[in-house]
Amino acid sequence: MIVADQPTCFADSIRVGVSSRQDGTMLDKTREERHHESIVANRRAFCDELGIAYERCVYQIIRYDTGLTYDSIAEVDRPDTDGVWADVLYTEQSGLGLFLPVADCLAVVVHDPARDAIALAHIGRHASIAKTITKAIEFFVSRGSNASDLVVWSAPSVGKQSYRMDYFDHTNDPDWQPFVDTRSDGLYLDLSGYNRQLAIASGVDPAHIFLSNTDTATDENYFSHSQGDTNGRFAVAVMMR
Repeated sequence: MIVADQPTCFADSIRVGVSSRQDGTMLDKTREERHHESIVANRRAFCDELGIAYERCVYQIIRYDTGLTYDSIAEVDRPDTDGVWADVLYTEQSGLGLFLPVADCLAVVVHDPARDAIALAHIGRHASIAKTITKAIEFFVSRGSNASDLVVWSAPSVGKQSYRMDYFDHTNDPDWQPFVDTRSDGLYLDLSGYNRQLAIASGVDPAHIFLSNTDTATDENYFSHSQGDTNGRFAVAVMMR
């Protein structure tokens, strides 16, 4: 783990961290077996360093497929290392970890210190378009949270100077326009900035939002799908003690 990239915004009762390339890959796309023993060993060692038992975690599975809405929220209350398909995992159970492998996309932790609830969200381009962070915050509120109490942290992700696309269907959307930079070689998206805007619009205090400045596309400590790491993943894990 890179010490400088670990969050410092959460209460001491929260165990949370992000792995790096040096911790080994947390998912190997070259293997048909998602939970190969060598990969699980990496996950377990990373979690041990955080003070989290991997066997007490819910492993988050992300899917990309036609027809998916990329805004599914699963409330979990027991460990499941085989995995749960969801864009957002939410729990109010202490001692239950949430574990997400990722490369470039935002891995976002949301904590309500007033109610002892946490969520771990996978926010890529599809989930950003679906305003999944907005729906996650609304889910907290539906369970009794005050949005202004929430603390939001995003792990290292692809930066706005690096996330290039040849086209983007939402360039004329007023919400997106401040976060799309048109250059001679394509369109560049600011996913962190866009999702920060959505969180603030949902009632989160701007002072409670913490976004990593580490760009996974340029920092060699992290796997980056956009830079050719199509198989490796780093991870974020979080647990309430």
